[in-house]
Amino acid sequence: MTEYQTMSEVPATPFLRKVTILSSMGIMMDGYTLTVFSYALLYLINVMHLVDYQISIMGVSSITGVMVGSFIFGKIADIYGRKYIYIYDLIAISIFIFMTGLSNNYIEFSIFQFLVGVGIGADYPISSSIQAEFSPRKIRGKYLLFNIFSFSIGSVIFLIVAIPLVLFTGVNAWRFMYILGAIFPIIVLYSRNKMPESPYWVQQRYGNKAGEAARVEMEKYTGFSINKIPEIQPGKTKIRDALKGKYLIYSLFISIAWFSYDIVSYGIWTYSPLIFKTEIVSYYADLYVLFTGMAESIPVFIGFLIAIYYVEKTGRKSLLILGFLGSFIALVIFFFINIYMVVGLFMTFSAFGIVHLFHNIGPSPMTYAYPVELFPTRIRASAMGMMTSISRFGSILAVFSFPIIDSLYGLKTIVIYFAIFELIGLIVTLKYAPETKDRQLT
Repeated sequence: MTEYQTMSEVPATPFLRKVTILSSMGIMMDGYTLTVFSYALLYLINVMHLVDYQISIMGVSSITGVMVGSFIFGKIADIYGRKYIYIYDLIAISIFIFMTGLSNNYIEFSIFQFLVGVGIGADYPISSSIQAEFSPRKIRGKYLLFNIFSFSIGSVIFLIVAIPLVLFTGVNAWRFMYILGAIFPIIVLYSRNKMPESPYWVQQRYGNKAGEAARVEMEKYTGFSINKIPEIQPGKTKIRDALKGKYLIYSLFISIAWFSYDIVSYGIWTYSPLIFKTEIVSYYADLYVLFTGMAESIPVFIGFLIAIYYVEKTGRKSLLILGFLGSFIALVIFFFINIYMVVGLFMTFSAFGIVHLFHNIGPSPMTYAYPVELFPTRIRASAMGMMTSISRFGSILAVFSFPIIDSLYGLKTIVIYFAIFELIGLIVTLKYAPETKDRQLT
């Protein structure tokens, strides 16, 4: 049997790939849920006779749930273990996304979506911590990036599912969009139950003796001899520690960068189908919008492929800088084009596509990877939960402000509004972002 000093030196194994797939499911459902609302809204406006404030409440309901769930359950995952709610969050997601499809008014819809969001929010700190703690440090970035890439996979799965629903179920298509989404979390429940607890958490929580037992267990799962248990930073789980010393700088950097990214990303992703539909004059407008959404996913996939290829070569910081800078330049150019000429579907689609490309080279995957690489095991999930929660304030601000700014001042004002936040993300990254490539978890 091949020997390795620590678990972080072990190469990629089938077990690691299984961990990655299972850890990705909650984030995939976040992508599915956000995308399904964007397209369900095309029906819900008329079916439920919605006014602007009701649309905004429905739009932020699942995001608010993510904000609450990530903060609460991140702390629970550090105290009671990563496996503690690794199954129950998916059960909650499945139940309440099914109930969303049965809702009859915006109040029922918003309540069920909030509860879906709580389950998704719980999964963010748990899955990211599990992924980081089971991944070898020299390839950890690639696997963390695939983890968050599942958000986009969830979006594409929805678009594929939605096409026959739009064709054959008419005004009830939105109900089936949600009901079918309840199937995906159920698929992985059994496999998640068979997963071992993170050896990092076991070592931190119960000490060397338990850590030694976890080391032996990991030898069985990986098929390699592991000589040493992890070297863990001692201490208790205190979320306030994330706001002290160097961790305060880390928290400020991640929070501001992720907040800035989410304002732009959620604003574009949530309302672009409505924007595109206004540019399409056809009886089959809803179907064309779906295909436009699928085409919009192409730059997302290209961006992630670039990030996965370079993340262990150039590191995290350079890609994050490139992502914010490229998005900022694209939005500024689109703003000036918007001033001097009338932009149509192709121009708007192209601008948003370029933003998606750069977002998925930098801000999307890196803001997800940074928290679990920077914070120690004792507060890793808590810090990730807090960062996720803060970022969702940006998402809520975007969902509320986008239609208001659009109705009062038009698309060009939204574009420069987004560009300002890209610039903020770029500045904070240049000044405060550390490099976590090849860093040993503690």
